[in-house]
Amino acid sequence: MKKNIRSQSKNNKRTNRRVVMVKSVKGNILSPLREGETFRAQLINVSSTGSQIYSNKSIENNSMISLELGSLDGSHNVSYTGKVVWARKNPMKSMGRFAYGVNFEAMTPEHIEFLETNYSLSENPTEE
Repeated sequence: MKKNIRSQSKNNKRTNRRVVMVKSVKGNILSPLREGETFRAQLINVSSTGSQIYSNKSIENNSMISLELGSLDGSHNVSYTGKVVWARKNPMKSMGRFAYGVNFEAMTPEHIEFLETNYSLSENPTEE
């Protein structure tokens, strides 16, 4: 898994640092009419407040989903619940027909610590 830290541009409204990567993850739809549907997705970037994913699964805006993010050593997964806040067709169809922005909800200190440890999202990153 390749990780790159993306710097924030002047026009970018994001306030949280995000890590760019391509990693396969499992997802579940939690919204009532489609509850229990599972899907595979490519995690494209992640921050302490959300992520961008690509998938072949069609998911509507405002749908609640969960994503299972794996630890570095592959020993366990942590589930992150979030709302799809934007959806569009993906021009890179080889990674999934659709691109989604997911805003994580109900983040606990354990969720944040897992991201810091496994996805290089510490508050004070070291420069290489």
